Amino acid sequence: MFNENEIIVEIEGLSQTIIQYTNNNFIRSYASKLETIDLDNQSEMFRLLVSKLVDWYDTEIDHIINNEFVGNKDAHLRSYELLRKWSNI
Repeated sequence: MFNENEIIVEIEGLSQTIIQYTNNNFIRSYASKLETIDLDNQSEMFRLLVSKLVDWYDTEIDHIINNEFVGNKDAHLRSYELLRKWSNI
C-alpha cells in the first residue's frame, strides 16, 4: 500500500545510509535524487530510482552484512526492506 507519509519520513535516512556507504557515483546519485523527488509529480522517476537501488542492494547486501567494518548493518537492512516495499507501489 502506498503511504506517502512513510516515504517522506524515511527517505532521508535511507538515502544517507546508502550515500555514506558506497563510493559508486551512480548509486550515490540515485540515492541523492530520491531525497528530492516530488512524489506527486515524479512517480515514474521515483519507481525508476527505487528499482535501481533495489537492484544494487540485491548484489551488495551480503557484502554489507558480512563486512566487519560496516557498523550500521541494521540501517542497511531497513533501507533494503523499505525499497523492496516501495518497489511494489
